[in-house]
Amino acid sequence: MFTTEKQIRFHHCDPAGIVFYPQYCYLLSEAMEDFMAAAGKPQHEQINVLRRGWPIIRLEVDFVKMSRYGDVVSIDVKVRRIGGASLALDYVIRGPDGDRLRASTTVVHVDLDTDRSIPIPDDVRDAFLPYRDVG
Repeated sequence: MFTTEKQIRFHHCDPAGIVFYPQYCYLLSEAMEDFMAAAGKPQHEQINVLRRGWPIIRLEVDFVKMSRYGDVVSIDVKVRRIGGASLALDYVIRGPDGDRLRASTTVVHVDLDTDRSIPIPDDVRDAFLPYRDVG
């Protein structure tokens, strides 16, 4: 499992100071970027140098509790499954008072020049293996 911390900023919130639900997608995307960097496969290098991307093809979200402007949350990222060309990730966003959001995504490894899925290389697969959900 990988964990990152984020502070809820003004731009995440609606006028009431509560996270506007689509903004959670930005937080999940940032957590995925942080996870890939921690695994030694920074997303910006994959996109800019290797011309490989990881678009989301599936997203499932359970909203558990509100987050507010100024809150500091932790985001856990676990690899649920590594397929031939896809990666399934589970997320939990937590505040000091417990879970705020649970989500699952499936992303596909894509050649950005052809827009076609491609197999996940062994070195990338090996980098993600330590973050598998083994529990």
